[in-house]
Amino acid sequence: MSYYIFEFFDYFTKNCTLLDCDSTCFLIKVLKQIKPIKVYNSLKEDRLQLFKEQKDKTGVYCLVNLINGHTYIGSSVNIEGRMKSYLNNSYLKSKQNSNLPISSALSKYGQEHFAVLIVEYVDIENLTIVETNYITSLLPYYNVLKQGYSSLGYKHTENTKLLLSELAKNRVHSDKTKVLISRALIGENNPFYNQNHSVEAKLRMIEANSAYPVYIYNSFRELLVIFPSVKTLAKLINSNHSTIVSFIKNVSSKEPLFRGEWYLTNLPLNLTDTPLISNWISKESNNIILEMNNNYKIKKAVFVYNKNKEFICKFEGVTHAGKELNINHSVIKKYALLNAPYKDYIFSYERLRD
Repeated sequence: MSYYIFEFFDYFTKNCTLLDCDSTCFLIKVLKQIKPIKVYNSLKEDRLQLFKEQKDKTGVYCLVNLINGHTYIGSSVNIEGRMKSYLNNSYLKSKQNSNLPISSALSKYGQEHFAVLIVEYVDIENLTIVETNYITSLLPYYNVLKQGYSSLGYKHTENTKLLLSELAKNRVHSDKTKVLISRALIGENNPFYNQNHSVEAKLRMIEANSAYPVYIYNSFRELLVIFPSVKTLAKLINSNHSTIVSFIKNVSSKEPLFRGEWYLTNLPLNLTDTPLISNWISKESNNIILEMNNNYKIKKAVFVYNKNKEFICKFEGVTHAGKELNINHSVIKKYALLNAPYKDYIFSYERLRD
């Protein structure tokens, strides 16, 4: 859906006649950025039409506060169900949701003062990636700690801290939402006994258990792919949750590369980064997983440069580098942390950048 400026006003003449001037201006501004496939003037007033048209739809949506112009980007495997939740005051005021910026805003300003924009219908397996791309490109006010911006107690880089500080001034956010649904039933008493989940059901469970996505960069700092959760990635590469979280925490340190080649982050290194592989269950993504599994023995690769910072080679570890270069491995460790010259070499635990 593409509009020139006069087409925006024509659109509002037909679809937003009940809105005042300020609200119309807010929506025009958002529409210029997003270009949605469907617009509902009011979450509350248009709820019946919304429920009917978005039943069983999966995709990305945007909520627009018509009083102050602030926005929120979200996604759901069931847009109708998500909108019903937003209209449920008990849901908004529940312990796990009351401190979420969008929940607080809906309670404070009223659901009738929020427009709903259906941004894009998306296949379930790509839902998290598409949502995160919209969040990182648009930086919606109510999304400060949503998905790609989840703090979860992790240490952020100084640039990230500055960004979050500017976006989150004077706001209170909840801890990460915990998914603690479990069943005590076993065997034949279990409703899923002797049944297999469909691919769609499995992907819905992944979404439900995903606290935040994992961005995978190579050593050249190119964004390769985004996985929906730590749990998903850990299972595929035969690792564990705590190991991956540790690398995410230390991404800004001198030793951030996972298995000698990859940066793992819960935030994009740059807001404009776009993954080279859009689908995390694609053949290309599987090749990355295979390579990670082949490198499972590598704990800390060493990059070797000459004094002019020209790349020479990469070793699987300090011991290997020491044997090949006839230099004590403790010396290599020391200078790799310093990135300082030693004789004719510069050692580093990551690729040097100009």
